[in-house]
Amino acid sequence: DVVYPVSEEMRADAPGEFLEISGVRTHYTIQGKGPLIVLVHGLGTGWDEAYNNIIPILAEKNTVLAYDYYGRGYTDGTSDNHDMEQLVGHLAQLLLKLSARTNGLTVQPFTLVGYSMGGALVTGFSLEFPHLIKNLVLMAPAGVAIPIPIEGQIIKVPVLGDALFQLLGSPIMKIQIPKGHYDGENMSEEIRQWRVERLSQRVMHSPGHIRGILSSIRHFPLNNLDAGFSALQNHTFPVMAIWGENDLVCPFEASSARLRELLPKLELKPIKECGHDDLVEKDASTTAAFIDEFANRQ
Repeated sequence: DVVYPVSEEMRADAPGEFLEISGVRTHYTIQGKGPLIVLVHGLGTGWDEAYNNIIPILAEKNTVLAYDYYGRGYTDGTSDNHDMEQLVGHLAQLLLKLSARTNGLTVQPFTLVGYSMGGALVTGFSLEFPHLIKNLVLMAPAGVAIPIPIEGQIIKVPVLGDALFQLLGSPIMKIQIPKGHYDGENMSEEIRQWRVERLSQRVMHSPGHIRGILSSIRHFPLNNLDAGFSALQNHTFPVMAIWGENDLVCPFEASSARLRELLPKLELKPIKECGHDDLVEKDASTTAAFIDEFANRQ
């Protein structure tokens, strides 16, 4: 397996710590004190971009662990297929390695939270390690069967897709930024610029970033995890979904309705006037309050 290391310049800018897992320097943070909440980010961002507004709120009463999976944020990329097995294994190894550091919190039942693609990833993890799950939170999860846009289908084609995504992946992702917001055309220029700068940094200094996103689009069940969601019904831990009613990335109406069909025990928390990225930006305090209440519910 080939490892694509993040540049030293970018690593020096990282807000968290690093732990080597099977030769891959993995970026993570542990903050706060109390019951453990583990946060898993989505397809194109790292933990600090996804959860920087949520972690401080949760860390007031909880121990919060967030990390970057392969090729995202400040974690090195790999040549492996970024499928469910690889990404679940990465999280499992991280939790095991941090067990002493957390006085065993990472190997006892905890609250697991996944956002977007992370929602699908934590579903796979929960099915593999149900004994570790106290509560499961799905934030606008990917994985529900929805139509793939034509550009997504083209990217899956070997050779052609690689060439197109290496050439156009960054510009396409920059154009997509407003789509994640309820009022995308009028979104804060400060937030837009911050997201563009972060994306540019990753493309320039993390050779595994574009490769990792492309690999996940090809090999991860971004829109065909219905059987996995349905299987959650067989386990005793409760499941909550937090979703913006104006989500255009993981469409709220069709996807949440389908998820409730697959998982009747689901507790759904919709947020009005909220897009996909608003969950962790504009409406981050509401999202954090839902997670905190669920994690500490008696």
